[in-house]
Amino acid sequence: MRFFCNSYAKSSTRHQYSLARRGKTLVGACHQIVRKNSLICLGDYFLLRFLRGLWLLATLLCGGTAALAASASPTPPIGNWLTADHSAVIQVGPCGGQLCGRIVGIALKHQTDPMPVDWRGQPQCGEAILQTALVLNNSGASAWVGTVLDPRNGNVYQASIALDMSHHLRMRGYLGLPIFGQTQTWLPYNGQIPVGCKLPRAPG
Repeated sequence: MRFFCNSYAKSSTRHQYSLARRGKTLVGACHQIVRKNSLICLGDYFLLRFLRGLWLLATLLCGGTAALAASASPTPPIGNWLTADHSAVIQVGPCGGQLCGRIVGIALKHQTDPMPVDWRGQPQCGEAILQTALVLNNSGASAWVGTVLDPRNGNVYQASIALDMSHHLRMRGYLGLPIFGQTQTWLPYNGQIPVGCKLPRAPG
């Protein structure tokens, strides 16, 4: 009886030990599965966070680029402009990707006065005197830069045009460097442009 009990006890101990080992193995396997699933879940989580970060970065870059482009591109001064001495009206408009200005109005003292001619003897009416293109300056900002023609003598000067805070056109003509020049302020002209460019009196 004692032997049976001892044998039973030993057998029972071995059985419990076997079950414990199996249980430990199962528990270990379960831990591995849980840890593996956790790694998968964490991987998906970090991947989603990474992709979301990329999307936000792309959105910010696109928005920043658009904002920078909008801020760097000046408003083109398109329209009719009365020169600083009120002697002529210059129409500024697109011309093949550039901005050009031509004479559309000349103030005359009398309606019967002849149309002024340029240095070649051609009528100044309709003559193109301004040609600019959008370029980047040294500071990285865009500006309309080109040339301006004096129709009286044919002299050509470098020029830049821009709208100021009052929506007036500022035209700077210069030789070589912009610091060696003069700036004129042209005012918007809302009057009617007559056929033949003859203005009955000096507009103002």
